[in-house]
Amino acid sequence: MHEFTARPLDLPAVGVAESPQWHEDALWYCDIEAGGLLRFDPEDGSLKRWTIDGALGSIAPTDGGFIAGTSRGFERLSIIGDQLERTLLAAPFDAKPGTRMNDGIADPAGRFWCGSIEPERPGLGRLFCLDKGKVRVVREGFRTVNGLAFTADGRRLFVSDSHPSVCKVWTVALDDDGIPIGNFTLFVNLSEFGGRPDGATVDEDGRYWIAASDSGRVLRLGPDGRPDMTIHVPTTNPTNITFGGPNYRTAYITSLKPGGKGNAYAGMVFTVDLPVAGRSPDRYIC
Repeated sequence: MHEFTARPLDLPAVGVAESPQWHEDALWYCDIEAGGLLRFDPEDGSLKRWTIDGALGSIAPTDGGFIAGTSRGFERLSIIGDQLERTLLAAPFDAKPGTRMNDGIADPAGRFWCGSIEPERPGLGRLFCLDKGKVRVVREGFRTVNGLAFTADGRRLFVSDSHPSVCKVWTVALDDDGIPIGNFTLFVNLSEFGGRPDGATVDEDGRYWIAASDSGRVLRLGPDGRPDMTIHVPTTNPTNITFGGPNYRTAYITSLKPGGKGNAYAGMVFTVDLPVAGRSPDRYIC
């Protein structure tokens, strides 16, 4: 087991930092509940922030800005000058208190996959796929959709449920149109190693990195679902990981404040250099 320790960046803590993306030589991420879109430039240490009404669950790059999962559904966020403009593309659920999009990611074919949190819906959360403006439901029955990641060829999807009663990651093969082939199969029950599965990514070797919330760690899992690398984070609830920098060997890890509290590092962003490289984030194609 190879072990590493991440250090905090000199950035303000937020309630729930999520969906880190390395885009145009900067780190972008969300302040979910406050609706914040943040851009950190490691070169000069600057931080910019834009804010929308409602929650901002996740983002992925697209032409002229980002595709986003929000409390309204799927939106396009365009940055024009210093202004952020938003356009609603699809609303797959009724806007109700507590209902919003959560984890989201683009795939190598240019689709955007995003999971919902729907506490008032009998079927609970759903995993959606947005493909050139059209929405389809991929799978239902989640409490809290998380852990979305794809292999570099786009032919395999990973998805988790981070609710304390579930703590599992599944995987499924996909056809060229992003339609699951066969059933979702269990990849790992993360409770076996401690923590709940949160945000995830896949590195250049096809290994799956998952934020193990409640445990203060990010784990790299091999094909057998067992960890072979660990990043220790100085707070209990890391939320997601991405790779950036000129060679994609710098990991950036977001975190949250559990119950609005936690230790002095809760809700901060962390970084560590690694001996393996990640991939640049895939883009949504409008």
